[in-house]
Amino acid sequence: MRLLFSLLALGILAAGSPAAASEDPFAYLPLVPMKKVYEGLGGKIRIDESIRPLAASSGAPRTIEVVRKIAYLNFPAKTIVSTYSFDPSTGNYAKLSSTSAFSKAVFHYHPPLVRAHLPFKKGDRWDGEDGQNTIRDRVWGKVRITLPAGTFICWVVRRKLTYDLISRRSTQYLYEYYAKGVGFVGEGGWSATGKWHWSKRLLSFKMVSGASG
Repeated sequence: MRLLFSLLALGILAAGSPAAASEDPFAYLPLVPMKKVYEGLGGKIRIDESIRPLAASSGAPRTIEVVRKIAYLNFPAKTIVSTYSFDPSTGNYAKLSSTSAFSKAVFHYHPPLVRAHLPFKKGDRWDGEDGQNTIRDRVWGKVRITLPAGTFICWVVRRKLTYDLISRRSTQYLYEYYAKGVGFVGEGGWSATGKWHWSKRLLSFKMVSGASG
């Protein structure tokens, strides 16, 4: 009940029933050239993101490169380059690699870290591990939200993150939002005081031509 009341307090309205299995898997996670700008933590963080499809042989998984320039307050901006792929045989959209914001290291995920299972379907689940951290995702449903970039009807994925710290384990719940024709548009959760906050929300986006590899 707390989740329902909190969503209503945010002005987020439940919308529609889950899409049919025949829905275009890329409707809510398009793998096309795009530029996005996000803010987070009440404007303390700005993220400039560029998405670029990479060339692939016929029948191979579709792969994209995502470059994120992250600026936090007055600290120097950091750039992180990641690659993701979609495997039509499994429906998995997964993270393959990522650079580090603090060194020249490049991390490769074996097996790839599943970020979404397409097409989205209410109740669908998938798990993964990022280092010592355990991730459990579940498709919660559809909602309507209003962000600086516009009003969207989104699929919502509830993410349970369990951090394996040196002295204890810590759990955090986040909600990721995916809009039709745009893809990921925001992420938020509740603080320890019960107040909702956007850790990341879309300010603007635009399609880019001639950016494929």
